[in-house]
Amino acid sequence: MSNDDLSLFKEEAEATSAPPPQRGIKPRKRLRDRWLLLTILVVLGAILAGLAVVAGWYGKSIVDGMNSVKREQKLAPPVYSGRPDETQVKEGEKYAPLNILLMGADARTPNERGRSDVLMVLHIPGNRKGMYLTSIPRDYWVPIPGHGTAKINAAYSWGGPPLAVRTVEELTDVRIDHTVWLNFDGFMKVIDSLGGVSVYNRYDSTIDGVHFPKGMVELDGAKGLLFVRNRYDLPNGDFDRAERQRDVIKAVIEKLLSKGTLADPQKFRDAITTLGPNFTVDPGLTNKKIFDLGTQMRITSSQQIESLQAPIGPFGTSRDGQWYVSPDWDKLKKMSAALRTDTMAEYVKGS
Repeated sequence: MSNDDLSLFKEEAEATSAPPPQRGIKPRKRLRDRWLLLTILVVLGAILAGLAVVAGWYGKSIVDGMNSVKREQKLAPPVYSGRPDETQVKEGEKYAPLNILLMGADARTPNERGRSDVLMVLHIPGNRKGMYLTSIPRDYWVPIPGHGTAKINAAYSWGGPPLAVRTVEELTDVRIDHTVWLNFDGFMKVIDSLGGVSVYNRYDSTIDGVHFPKGMVELDGAKGLLFVRNRYDLPNGDFDRAERQRDVIKAVIEKLLSKGTLADPQKFRDAITTLGPNFTVDPGLTNKKIFDLGTQMRITSSQQIESLQAPIGPFGTSRDGQWYVSPDWDKLKKMSAALRTDTMAEYVKGS
């Protein structure tokens, strides 16, 4: 962390601790609101170091976690002719919306090649009052620049993160501002550091001899990894698996927000420093940018995180025998327009 970033960190700590609380706002609620913002960004790969509501142990934990996040040039969004324009600031708002592509594959680092198993678009609106996490099915049958039409997860295999980002941009006509690589195997370790998480399981299932009954289930790291990998005995296969991935992310957020975690410095530090090394981000997502984004956010509840799936159409089989799912092109156009015009809240209500 640079000296400038550390100065900002200290200034924010002094600013948030010195003035008396505003009338009508409970100090505990203000503290909880800021920790919620911190936690969400941590889970999404941007380990937030700017919201220093408390100092000492917590501040050092945040800095240590942030400094453990890796940056990789290969994750930088590609530059090419015809790339979608930057999303503009919506009238009446102070900030432009952001679109971040979250990726993970059957490889440990973005330098290894495999097919992407996790592909999500995180949309942060200009008012900074919510987040929209949209899974793109791995079997989405779409045009891949320079390769014809194929499953979208092949883009990563053929051209790594740059081709995956370009494929999503050309599919949606929406610019991707930043890219985050998620090591899901390592991410599950944070569940152990939190003492486990609770998730609602929609479908009774078994994988590798481990049974997950319908209803609330308790997950440790090993069970969590099985839970998010299973798809073969789920009624909707990969669609249900993607939903489970989003559910586990939200469960981690909720556990990090719990009193038992925030009141336990060692547990909090273990969770933050476990998360950091399992994320790699593009060089443009600097500590300073993370700090600025953190101070802009206005999230007060995990209910402000919307969990979505890109619209799907009919299923089919390619000439070489591959099973795939086509996009629902009309609905996809509406979702893409909402991402471009910063109207995702209206899109969700109407979908």
